[in-house]
Amino acid sequence: MDVSQYLEIFIDETSEHLQNLNDCIMELEKDPENMDTINEIFRAAHSLKGMAGTMGFKRMQRLTHDMENVFQEVRSDKLKVTSPMIDLLFKCLDAIEGYLDNVKASSDEGTEENELIIKELNDFIAGANGKEPAPAAAPVKKEEAAPGGAKFAKKYFEFELSDSEREKIKEAEESGAHVYGMTVFIQKECLLKAARAFLVFKAVEEFGQILVYNPSSQDIEDEKFESDFSYYIASEEPYSRIEAAAKAVSEIEEVIGEEVKYEVLAAKQEKAEEAEAATAAPVQTAAPAPAAAPTPAPAAAKPAAAGTANKKQAVAKPVTNRTVRVDIEKLDALMNQVSELIIAKNSLVAIGSTESGDFQNQSFHEQIEYLERITTNLHESVMKVRMVPIESVVAKFPRMIRDLSRKLDKKMELYMTGEDTELDRTVVDQIGDPLQHLLRNSADHGLEDNATRLAKGKPEVGSIFLKAFQEGNNVIIEVGDDGNGIDVDAVRTKAIERGVITEEQAETMTQKEIINMLFLPSFSMAKKITDISGRGVGLDVVKSNIEALGGDVEVKTELGVGTTFTVRLPLTLAIIQALMVEIRDEKYAIALNSISNIEDIPVKDIKYVESKEVIHLRGKVIPVIRMDQVLDIEPKEEEPESLTVVIVQKGESLAGLVVDNLIGQQEIVIKSLGKYMINNKIISGATILGDGEVALILDVNVLM
Repeated sequence: MDVSQYLEIFIDETSEHLQNLNDCIMELEKDPENMDTINEIFRAAHSLKGMAGTMGFKRMQRLTHDMENVFQEVRSDKLKVTSPMIDLLFKCLDAIEGYLDNVKASSDEGTEENELIIKELNDFIAGANGKEPAPAAAPVKKEEAAPGGAKFAKKYFEFELSDSEREKIKEAEESGAHVYGMTVFIQKECLLKAARAFLVFKAVEEFGQILVYNPSSQDIEDEKFESDFSYYIASEEPYSRIEAAAKAVSEIEEVIGEEVKYEVLAAKQEKAEEAEAATAAPVQTAAPAPAAAPTPAPAAAKPAAAGTANKKQAVAKPVTNRTVRVDIEKLDALMNQVSELIIAKNSLVAIGSTESGDFQNQSFHEQIEYLERITTNLHESVMKVRMVPIESVVAKFPRMIRDLSRKLDKKMELYMTGEDTELDRTVVDQIGDPLQHLLRNSADHGLEDNATRLAKGKPEVGSIFLKAFQEGNNVIIEVGDDGNGIDVDAVRTKAIERGVITEEQAETMTQKEIINMLFLPSFSMAKKITDISGRGVGLDVVKSNIEALGGDVEVKTELGVGTTFTVRLPLTLAIIQALMVEIRDEKYAIALNSISNIEDIPVKDIKYVESKEVIHLRGKVIPVIRMDQVLDIEPKEEEPESLTVVIVQKGESLAGLVVDNLIGQQEIVIKSLGKYMINNKIISGATILGDGEVALILDVNVLM
């Protein structure tokens, strides 16, 4: 069976099960007696085993099977959850994640057998069985001990047929078909008996119709059978072809069967019923009083059967799944179509605003407004489809902090809020590594060791927090700790030692400027390189990754109290509201969410601080950026009496961008310029205006 078409689904669902197992085992460590958690872990491991087996990943299947066995013993109260067991289970999850990484890279699980982990799992099981032998082991031993062909002595016609089942066989025979009775034996090592049975049924149904199952098809699906199952099949093909099809399924040990005739089958069953009645007779004779007991048994069974039927009927009613997995490329294609629609709408708006032509009529403007509403709503709908909770990224962090706590021998706890905050899928996919680096930084550099915290009068258990929330058109993620904070003097000294700044420069630098040096390439305060907070790689990687997503990162710290990194990210990367401005005869776009306000500033009000132009506005000193100079445009022959200044904001910092004219607010589609502008970070992309002209988009973060 070609399972490659299911690979993407397998990867997604395995990732979900692994995250679920991580969360549940973390909960189990805190509450080892919680049966709900234990059952959930068992179910998730069982699902993982089934999926791996279906895909043919035997090593992953074997490992998850042994995990499932351990939890079967825990469920049966033969094993207690202990700290070594929790550690081993996390090892298992890491090994399964290793298999999954191989599958993502090569569509194959790899060759790692994880024998040591499997041995440890089996040691737990052996320990449980040593105290109280598992009753399920007896039938297996009995089967193994069976000499020669006695193992396959069971015949298909030994099971009892109901009147309706006999009638099916009779009708099939009368229609001219052959009826074959078959028993299939599955290898005892097989981990997915139901899956094997399903494959057998699928194979033989190519040649005919299965009339009767034993056990029932539902019981086979639920794996409520030992190592064999039987069925009667009606077919016009010879028996040998059907037998060969069944034997061709992997992990099938033996298939026995033959053609049957209704009369012979009915006669054998009548004899069996007579023998059973004869065996039961002495009991009835010897004890007349209880003889009435068997009589009501069928009647008593009827309500139970009816109850079962009702239960099945209730379960059979489908519960509609309200989510659909969509490939991100399909969403990108849809987004591109919406982008083109918005550009077309902008073109119509541009045409409608012209003085000449027959477009200056009420009907035309109404249609333009209608199109504008439709495109805006369509854009919002597509964006909502692309938005996913950041939970998919942050859910793995509690386990990471738990492991770091043990590795660093520091007591710490992670507190997360706002996991349901949504971000564009493309942003979510890339924000995981920067956040992970910041959290590791807090654990390794931020928090003091246990003894130091107690000596300072702090709680022995350090706190690390991750908070996410939406603020306007941005998502804010704060990562911080209640550790020692950043020693600004130590950073200044290190910077001077490394020649990053001179002593004279250091004297005039503010605390914020000194802290921002931590974001310089390879500037690390680590006393030794470890694999915990970055192997000597500084926070420059975090900063560059976040800025590549159109975001920024800031630091707040207080010595002895703690440090907080604030990451600000745009909700979307595709379509934004922007202010269109003119600088000479060129049009530029500035993202609206970066703009604080717009001011008309008299030239005489411009002051100088350290030879740089600034304005004093409502109690704040704001640096002025002359955009014509930044963009290398010829200066005006005469400077006007007043300047149009767009006040932009990055975190708490403000700057004033001097432009020539304001065009107005517009919804724009961001188009990448690829390698054309790779050396100019000031330009983050371009957009196509309604008249077909291209306008460049200014990156406020880089400008500031």
